[in-house]
Amino acid sequence: MGGGACSPATFAVLLAVLIAGARGAGGDSLGTADSSASARAHPPSSAGAAESAATGVADGAGSAADMARGLAPQPADERADSETVAPARVAVPVFLGGKQIFVVRSARSGLEPAARAAAIRGRLDAAVRDPDTPADSVRMRRTPEGIEARLGRHYLWTITPGDIEGTSLLELARFVTELPPAVTKGILRERAERSPLGLLIAVLSSLGITLVALVLFRLLMAASRRWRAFLDRTLPRFLGGVRVGTFEVLSQGQLTGVFGGILVRLDLVVGLFLLYGYLTAVFSLFPSSQGWSWLLLSFARDELVAAARAVGSALPGLLVLAAILVLFRWLMGISDRFFDAVDAGTLEVGWAPQELARPTKKIVRILLWVCAAAVAYPYIPGSQSKAVQGVSILLGVMVSLGSSGPVGNVIAGIVLTYSRSFAIGDRVRIGEHLGDVVSLGYFATKLRSPRNEEITLPNGQVAAQPIVNFTRLAGKAGLVLHTQVTIGYGAEWKTVHGLLIEAAGRVEGVEREPEPWVFQRSLNDYHITYEICCVTRESHQQLLLYSRLHEEIQDAFARAGVEILSPAYSSLRDANAPVLPDEPKGPRAEPGGFRIRPRDA
Repeated sequence: MGGGACSPATFAVLLAVLIAGARGAGGDSLGTADSSASARAHPPSSAGAAESAATGVADGAGSAADMARGLAPQPADERADSETVAPARVAVPVFLGGKQIFVVRSARSGLEPAARAAAIRGRLDAAVRDPDTPADSVRMRRTPEGIEARLGRHYLWTITPGDIEGTSLLELARFVTELPPAVTKGILRERAERSPLGLLIAVLSSLGITLVALVLFRLLMAASRRWRAFLDRTLPRFLGGVRVGTFEVLSQGQLTGVFGGILVRLDLVVGLFLLYGYLTAVFSLFPSSQGWSWLLLSFARDELVAAARAVGSALPGLLVLAAILVLFRWLMGISDRFFDAVDAGTLEVGWAPQELARPTKKIVRILLWVCAAAVAYPYIPGSQSKAVQGVSILLGVMVSLGSSGPVGNVIAGIVLTYSRSFAIGDRVRIGEHLGDVVSLGYFATKLRSPRNEEITLPNGQVAAQPIVNFTRLAGKAGLVLHTQVTIGYGAEWKTVHGLLIEAAGRVEGVEREPEPWVFQRSLNDYHITYEICCVTRESHQQLLLYSRLHEEIQDAFARAGVEILSPAYSSLRDANAPVLPDEPKGPRAEPGGFRIRPRDA
């Protein structure tokens, strides 16, 4: 078949399609049955001759346009009764001479598209191996099932309506016109490649490509060693640890190991790309593997196109995400500067006390991040997929079921913060625990006991117990130290008061104003309970001051000769005098004697 006849044939096909499109009511893709019949009844002589010469249609079966119209979809009442094939969604390409010449899309005679493509490839191999069959003896013939392609005496395949489903009439006519020269070129190329000279050239070319690939792999290994040394030097300088408050989530070594482990694998990715290109190039040199080469190239092309389309479709959303990030970072900066000014005392706001500036700053930052995530979520690529939504629902259920305790602790921590029950450094008693507040976190409060023990209490437990703060008022009004002693009724209460006040005044750290004072807390059966009270502003020295106060009380009473005890009496009232102090003066009852009754002998 001569190549010079392609232009007139194409022109004739285009003219026929335009005429069919002008007459048909179905648009530019399909012609009606009447227009198809009219075109077959009155074929243009010059265009028909050109098409017959160009396509080699056997036995005057009609032009490429006629065959295209025959394969084009028809109304339901005019479909050929012999059409029994069922279109399938699977598309299997057929290769000849390293190029795709046909795509099988439908089943036929019980063969699925993949089996049909394999059978077509086998018949093409038989035609290639037959040197007596001219490569330009391609013939296209209309049959009840479609268009039959033959090479001399070799039947190649049949183009069924299911194979060209969705193709417009113009595209179908162009395909039928260009198919014979494509088959001719493919046959000639494969025959040349299967010759001894062609095989020798392919082997030498594959050896050259292999040598180049080995050199590139050696260079890649050397570059990989340099890349790893560069990462070892650079990453520690730019990466620090990840902290949430005082909790270290990832140390610098761990974070460096994570990023280093990811970046160091870039050489593996580059090596896989080199291997992919090497296999594609080598497969393209041999006729039996050219189909594989085309599949590799097609896969890479499709994936790159899909990635480019995904990036293009996600680009508006990414721009919105960037705008949201910039906006909320700006709002966060304004919030941080405001609360930093309140914390430093340069700005006074009635609703934001200075001691609450830092925790409020943290809470506002968290709320801003939550709002940013809620606003940005719909614009995240893939967020609308069913899989992501399902995972989100699952995580929500898991968090709801398992976070009642942590959420309660967080809420209790917020309540403790804004109730200002204590501050960092205060000496407090929470339940039975005494110590200085080290931290008030989102989930727990930490105390340091006087024995230098760290006590961690969940915020929910702290909020549910009485909290005694010894430091909050000690700086202004002072902290009252108080202790009790019991003295018998034989000691005058004025003397006891004086001794207790004297002992409290000797303690270093006890304020002189106001002066210590004494309460008589109870008059018991055998003794009186006295309570000495004094004021100090050193709340953190509470235990030490109590110890010194007790020491001074013992010394003062010892110097005065007053016993610190709780006497108990077993009294015989007939002989013992009443136990009364000398003061105040007053009448005293005389003690009576014992009555002795002699026992009768």
